[in-house]
Amino acid sequence: MTVADSGVKPTFWASLILSFLSNNGSISTMILHELRVLSDSVWLFLLQITPFWALGLFAGSLVSVFLSEKISQRFVALSDGRFRLPTICGASLLGVLSPLCMFGTVPVIAAFSKKNVPQHLLAAFMVGSVLLNPNIFLLTFALGTDIALARLGFSIVGGVIAGCLVMVFRKGKPLFDFSRFGDGEAKKKRSFFADLFKAFRITAPYLMIGIVLSALFSRYVPPDIVARAFGARHGLGVLFATSLSVPLYACGGGVIPLIRAWMFAGMGAGDAMAFMIAGPATKITNISAVKMIFAGWNFVFYLVFCLAFAVLAGVVMTALGN
Repeated sequence: MTVADSGVKPTFWASLILSFLSNNGSISTMILHELRVLSDSVWLFLLQITPFWALGLFAGSLVSVFLSEKISQRFVALSDGRFRLPTICGASLLGVLSPLCMFGTVPVIAAFSKKNVPQHLLAAFMVGSVLLNPNIFLLTFALGTDIALARLGFSIVGGVIAGCLVMVFRKGKPLFDFSRFGDGEAKKKRSFFADLFKAFRITAPYLMIGIVLSALFSRYVPPDIVARAFGARHGLGVLFATSLSVPLYACGGGVIPLIRAWMFAGMGAGDAMAFMIAGPATKITNISAVKMIFAGWNFVFYLVFCLAFAVLAGVVMTALGN
């Protein structure tokens, strides 16, 4: 009696072995079949993700070329030194609107500091900029409108909370160290198409890696594994997602296809949110940039805050979903 005759549904790997045996043990036939399946899956992910990626690239370059100077001017205009919640909210929002990567943001923050912008506004701007930018925001719509808008809200709130904490607990105490930076002269402004090509060149490889990994995951990782790791763990899933983001988050655009595959396999919205908040705050490139302006315990406080806020965002998102 065969497995099919027994009425027992075989696992994916058992099905793969049965497929191999049914092809008379032809390894080449099975490999070609798997390659066709994977190529179809990659093409499907490309069709689903590429429109959001292209829109994000276009919007990000528009902001970078035509609005960056206005964002900088508005931010400096907030620097009246008074503790007002709307001012901190504005600083965090401007950070989210900034299209710069963290290595571009750090010199800008140093330049703002030389213009006497208070450090609680610098902290709000920095955290908002770390957590999100226009390109990644638009790409997140591939996960659903509610996820994208929630990510925007949590990113702004994260910057606001960081600004408030710095204002309350670091008032009169230095937080940043900009001693290694010069006068922060502005770099030569790129054209729209030059900026668009640069964004394409940087993000395209990571996006393709993410899509290929998503196709491999969808094909070879049974959905019940993800369901057990996230869905069945409730609050522990948020902690697991936060921890998982530290080694896996390499590029904001590259992880979106992977998160999408995980969510289809059973990952909760709260777990995904925790991953997307902790990931950009702790990825190696951003950590290297942040370490340039934070020394000693200030750097540790930054890491603790980002991870704690990621867990909080995940828990709140899970509660809202229930």
